Amino acid sequence: MDTNSFWTLFQEIGSWFQHVNLVLVVIIFCSILAAGIFLERLLYFKKIDIDTRGLLILIRQEIMEGNIAEAMNICEVKGGSVANVIKAGLCKYMRPVEYIENAMEQRGLIEIAKMEKNARILSIIAHIAPLIGLLGTVIGFIKAFGEMRVSSLVEISATQIGEAMEYALITTAAGLVVAIPAVIAYNYVVARVEAMAVELQATASEVVDLLEERNG
Repeated sequence: MDTNSFWTLFQEIGSWFQHVNLVLVVIIFCSILAAGIFLERLLYFKKIDIDTRGLLILIRQEIMEGNIAEAMNICEVKGGSVANVIKAGLCKYMRPVEYIENAMEQRGLIEIAKMEKNARILSIIAHIAPLIGLLGTVIGFIKAFGEMRVSSLVEISATQIGEAMEYALITTAAGLVVAIPAVIAYNYVVARVEAMAVELQATASEVVDLLEERNG
């Protein structure tokens, strides 16, 4: 590519950037990122969601019969956060209760961290999307007043003013459109994690009682 062709391409790119609302492009990117993260979290929650009551019934029967290895195998087959926590406790079934509780607590923290993965990004998007939109509005007003200063208030038309104001305000609206669903998505994820944390804690306590009863 010769120098003239390169310069022509550079000018075309520069002209394209002048006509594109880059702030709006950033907001659209944020919306795609937030939607992707929320969908990924929904799929993950669906993957780890199991019948905890049914699992405990199977585990209780095997523990009472002394088939700890079979109980661990059931947890391996079922999978999910609850099963992983139970399995961590069963691995220490011959140790004192403190060791069992500690093993299950540590595994529970790992599972909660997995559930919270990327949730912080949703919170960040929910907070910065309106600010990015406000930035676009400020830039739009600066451009509008710049056009007024260059053209003078007498020569500039109402259409030009309207276009400039539309350019300015559309980014604020877009920022809010992205932020509101992001806030809802983030709070939904947090609520699911908190519910799962309570379920993990209750299940761990029940398994500890079963092991104490069996060893006692």
